[in-house]
Amino acid sequence: MNAATLPAIAGLSLEEKWSLAVELWDEVDERQAELPTNPAILKIVEQRFAEFERDPSTAMTLEQFKRHFQLP
Repeated sequence: MNAATLPAIAGLSLEEKWSLAVELWDEVDERQAELPTNPAILKIVEQRFAEFERDPSTAMTLEQFKRHFQLP
C-alpha cells in the first residue's frame, strides 16, 4: 500500500501528511507487540546480543556504524 492508492492521503498538505505519519507511528509504537516476529531475524539478534555480552568490545558506537556503512 502507498499514498497513491488512497486519494484522500495524496490530497493532504505536507504538514497534514506529517501529522498523520506521527499519529500512525505512535499507534504502531503502542501496539508493536502485536506484530509478528520473524524467527530468523530474532535468532540473529539473539546471537549478536550474546556475542556482545561475551565481549562488549565487539560493539560499535552509532558514529562508528555510520562511518562503516557510509551513512549520513
